[in-house]
Amino acid sequence: MLQPGLTGGSQDSYVKHMLVKGKSKGWRVVVFNSRGCANSPVTTPQLQTASFTADTCHVVDHVSSRYPKASIYAVGWSLGGNILVNYLGREHRRCSLSGAVSLCNPFNLVIADENLRKGFNNIYDRALRGGLSRTFDKHASLFEEMHDEYNVQAGLNPRTVREYDEAITRVSLGYKSVDEYYSNSCSCHVVQHVRIPLLCIQAANDPIAPIEATPYSDIKDNPNCMLIVTPQGGHLGWVAGDDAPFGAPWTDNVVIEFLEHLQKNASKPESS
Repeated sequence: MLQPGLTGGSQDSYVKHMLVKGKSKGWRVVVFNSRGCANSPVTTPQLQTASFTADTCHVVDHVSSRYPKASIYAVGWSLGGNILVNYLGREHRRCSLSGAVSLCNPFNLVIADENLRKGFNNIYDRALRGGLSRTFDKHASLFEEMHDEYNVQAGLNPRTVREYDEAITRVSLGYKSVDEYYSNSCSCHVVQHVRIPLLCIQAANDPIAPIEATPYSDIKDNPNCMLIVTPQGGHLGWVAGDDAPFGAPWTDNVVIEFLEHLQKNASKPESS
């Protein structure tokens, strides 16, 4: 199962590259398009959020019921990685995944929010808020019916990602403030509860998922978790490798090798 980042979906190149890699191994590949992403239909006033894991539960349960004998693995990028790790930690008692990979996970949204508003990073904030407002514009009518609760105009023309989340996201989840939403959406708080193999890949110079937000100690203390930190790469910018500059990032090979290792060990018969 592939879980794209903020406003991302099956149309994005990094998702397609991983899909092709997975298919080449003979795996069934499912892309989870979050609410409102990749032109997915929305019938209620809630779009993709960092802390809502019920949809992930539903997708995993659906795939598991369709293929009850299959090992299921998940890969999440950026905000999708944060949602995925939140799912792994919060639902560890019922999680039916056999392994997972998180790439460029912001982990701590409080720190990520502060970092986005520093200096040159506002260019990334501008790009993200543009994606949010375009997605919201397609479904604004659902929110206009509840105009007293949502600030629809701010959702259509937010000055920052934070302003959008204050106007729309935190309201849909019932939080009193955007800071409460960010604080309660941090996947760094639940890494310690992850009970399946999890590989986290981060870049030290990522402007959207700042390295200081990465929970080094909690990952180290959890025997189920591994962490790779590259000195370069930015945000989903690992372009070096055999397929550079327009093909799959080199990290795709690492992800596939990790999942193949898990699958190989899962297929070994237990010793008597």
